[in-house]
Amino acid sequence: MRAVSMVLLALVLGPIAASAQTHQDAMGVWVLNLQRSKFDPGPLPKRQTSTFTLMPDGAVKVEVDGINAQGSSFHSEMLSRFDGRQAPRTGSAQSTSRAYRWLDDRNFAFDELVNGQRSVTGRTSTSADGTVRTLRVDGMRNGKPLHNIEVYERQPGTATTR
Repeated sequence: MRAVSMVLLALVLGPIAASAQTHQDAMGVWVLNLQRSKFDPGPLPKRQTSTFTLMPDGAVKVEVDGINAQGSSFHSEMLSRFDGRQAPRTGSAQSTSRAYRWLDDRNFAFDELVNGQRSVTGRTSTSADGTVRTLRVDGMRNGKPLHNIEVYERQPGTATTR
């Protein structure tokens, strides 16, 4: 009986532990490289960081901080299970939610809704060495087409897990 319980426990917890470990390359603090990024339409922010933190329950806390082109600071955050389900994002001027999903061990995508309407989609690719993350964002925001290529560099020693 004990052996059967251990096997069942391994079958249930194994995928959770494996998922947390395989996505560790996406976790950490990422700083936007302004010289390598393109915001269309602009302008680029003066500074921007994205922080991905793996929470004990397997969710990922996503935080974005920065200073916009006009010099005002901004902060947004959300929790996502990266399961393709919409989750609210706080800190935006409008009611915003995102649905993140893993594409593979290092790469993910999201769909964003603003006031319940589809706004933009994003796709992130992380370099094989885990030091550069490129995010392509396409869609409409504030009634205007948006096409960003955002290049982020991982801050050393910042793979974050709580």
